[in-house]
Amino acid sequence: MKGTEGGLAGLSIPRYLVDAVLELGCLAHPVTLRQLVSRFGDTSHTVADLPQRVLVAQLLQDLCEKPEGLAPLIRNLELWEGDTPGMRRLKVAAVAWEVELLAPEDWEELFGLLDTVRLPDLHRQYSEFLLALGRGPAPAHCTEPWIVFLHAATLNCRPGEPLPCFQVTQQLLALGASGEAQLNLVEWVRAHQSVNEPAGRPEGEAAPAQAAKDAAQDPAGVWSPADYLIIRLRPLLAADTSGDTLLSYWWRLHPGEQRRGDDQRIELRHAEASVRVLLRRAEEEWAYALRNELALEFVLPRRWLHLSVENWAKTPFGPSAGLLGEDHQVVVRSMERIDRRDLHGRWGRRWEAFTAGRAGRVHWFPEDGRSHLLSEPTPAVVVLSGPAGGAAGPGAAEGEQLDELSEALRVGVPVILWDRREGRDPQFRSVLRALMDRHDVRDLPIVVRALRTASGTRDAEGRCVVGRHVALLWDDPDRMPVVAAGSPAAAEGEGEA
Repeated sequence: MKGTEGGLAGLSIPRYLVDAVLELGCLAHPVTLRQLVSRFGDTSHTVADLPQRVLVAQLLQDLCEKPEGLAPLIRNLELWEGDTPGMRRLKVAAVAWEVELLAPEDWEELFGLLDTVRLPDLHRQYSEFLLALGRGPAPAHCTEPWIVFLHAATLNCRPGEPLPCFQVTQQLLALGASGEAQLNLVEWVRAHQSVNEPAGRPEGEAAPAQAAKDAAQDPAGVWSPADYLIIRLRPLLAADTSGDTLLSYWWRLHPGEQRRGDDQRIELRHAEASVRVLLRRAEEEWAYALRNELALEFVLPRRWLHLSVENWAKTPFGPSAGLLGEDHQVVVRSMERIDRRDLHGRWGRRWEAFTAGRAGRVHWFPEDGRSHLLSEPTPAVVVLSGPAGGAAGPGAAEGEQLDELSEALRVGVPVILWDRREGRDPQFRSVLRALMDRHDVRDLPIVVRALRTASGTRDAEGRCVVGRHVALLWDDPDRMPVVAAGSPAAAEGEGEA
């Protein structure tokens, strides 16, 4: 807390605290404020006819010089105002400010970023976030992003965990921003995020080994959507007139369990249209109440990884039609590796190192070769030298590119990126490298979605070259499509073609 031996003296009053005072209805009349200044402030500052905002800021600053700080003012205001939402917001703002969390300039930067967030029904979503942490529902006044952050800043957590205010910003509030704003908000969290440490440790003493270990193994900062739709396209060996592809799907809406839908036999050339119908039905029926977009995961065989699923169209609304990769976080997954249980052990070990922040640096083909892929610490992110799957051209180049993908999957690499276009674009690789140097690779689905959204409204230059052409394979072994109890197994005759 800031209120130690020296009290709050010398601290600058943040903008949000002044705003919270000015929002109170009891201060609508200027005489009321001047009475408060006469009672609690330094009267030498009030001889001039100062604007209301300046008077409030000066009053708060004067109170910081006194042992009790803001407490007398808040008690007095509560007598006049009562238990209103405005009064509750002021209390949260005062507590958050007294917690030594951010410098004034960091608060200002954060609230500027939160001004770009648009999340409908934020109170409900924040309540679900708190319930997942084992807390009660959100207070009624938590209806705006900055209020949600301030309230979360007053909450504590277990030693070694990120503070709830940083968790809610990354896991919830950032979803309400788009494009560059979303990237900047995620980057702000990464730059300022801190963890809760046990009370009572002398200043400067190192954290206990167990607390450090718990913090390292905490996967809270890793992209793991609560609401998702997994779509698998599997080739059928015994293809007939009903189709050559089996479309299966699973969904989960937090906090429910994963469920499986009915399989469909389709022609591969109709896959985009079938997914469009499926997604519209999902958003009309079992996902109707969602306020966050579903994350979409496509489980594909290697030969179909050339399918640009992130550029598939949604059902149009009049002349306007969105793309999956703009409206949703879209990733692909390897069907062959999910089916090969002998590969799951090394896959799980690399994922664990990745989520704990212990993975090696990003592996770039062909520069790094095979030796770095097997080195310690093991890389968990690989960038291929060309398109994966069926997109490769004939001849030796195709074999080389398929070998890169096969080797990465075989040794357990969970995250793989590539340029969907033929050839090698130096600008694409340069921009992608700069992005991964700047952002935590554990946020890649969020970063890539923001780039895809931004690329739809700008010229093809800079970051947009990545947003338009990047493919992201994101394989989380802890989130597998499962066969629910009582549901039929995969249809007879399905398999690798």
